[in-house]
Amino acid sequence: MNIQTVHWVLIGIGILLLLAILSYLVLKYIYHKPTGSIWLYLFMIFMFWMWIFTIYETSSKRREKLKKAGVKEGQVIVDLGCGPGRFTILAARIVGPEGKVCALDIHPLHTAIVAARIAIGGPKNISVMHADCCATGLPDKAIDLIFINDAFHEFDKVGCLKEAARILKADGILAIDEHEMKESKLLNVVAEVNLFSLAEKDKRLYKFRKLVDEGKSA
Repeated sequence: MNIQTVHWVLIGIGILLLLAILSYLVLKYIYHKPTGSIWLYLFMIFMFWMWIFTIYETSSKRREKLKKAGVKEGQVIVDLGCGPGRFTILAARIVGPEGKVCALDIHPLHTAIVAARIAIGGPKNISVMHADCCATGLPDKAIDLIFINDAFHEFDKVGCLKEAARILKADGILAIDEHEMKESKLLNVVAEVNLFSLAEKDKRLYKFRKLVDEGKSA
């Protein structure tokens, strides 16, 4: 693990710890809530996030979601807005050594965490990119599948869709799992850009295919 990666990981841990302590002080001294000791409070926060990442959304559930999105062995995929890599590592194992995963995020802390996870024993078929969803820097028509997990609502949606159409192969898939946007709004945005059509839907997981080759679109 290089010095820059360690630097960002430590900054991230420090920020999370500071926020937890501040919330404890606000609850105890401003709202006068019975918070108990600060150590118990921090432990409860830790257990809450452990529940979120391990019980609520287990590894098997995430793997199933990736397979429903269309992730297969040998593919080149982009985990767009990868966060700390909850889906990145599993996706890399699904595509196998013949495939490749690009973990892309605009937040340097997120990409640093993914890089650290790779360095301490994660799959080596992952490339980490600190870039914007509208300007990935990836080559034209090089990607089999783009996976966006609950992050599309935060993006420049039109720019993201145009960039996705540019980098996806003609038969590529754009898979969006989205719980913050209303379905009607998401589908309207995609329809207005007129680069993708809905191919399949499973609850809040939407799979889109390109309408036309990007090079021929207006």
